[in-house]
Amino acid sequence: MTNKVIGYYSVIIGVSVIAMWVFILLNESLPEGKTELTFHLFSEFMMAFCCLISGLFLLKKKLNGKLLNVLGLGMMIYSVLNAAGYYGERGDIPMMILFFGIFILTLAAVFFHLKKKSV
Repeated sequence: MTNKVIGYYSVIIGVSVIAMWVFILLNESLPEGKTELTFHLFSEFMMAFCCLISGLFLLKKKLNGKLLNVLGLGMMIYSVLNAAGYYGERGDIPMMILFFGIFILTLAAVFFHLKKKSV
């Protein structure tokens, strides 16, 4: 049951990150330089696809799903803490709270993965 919930969570997170970045890129001017933005986007999309694919693997009970999912969720932990700080600095408290909430949920998912011994 836990793997199924984490699988759905990971798929939703992966799709949401991709959608968020598409929306941002189409509607906002970003303060980052071209090289910085390229690396930032690469890492964000790599995290999103890792969460998406590993979530699907968990739902299909594939052997490597759990390991790949811990990697993707670990990347997510860093990303949402970084985003919470970014939006907090801009004074966007609702977004800061949203990202902190995602941080807590993601930590819980990793904890349940690591607590459970089966793949």
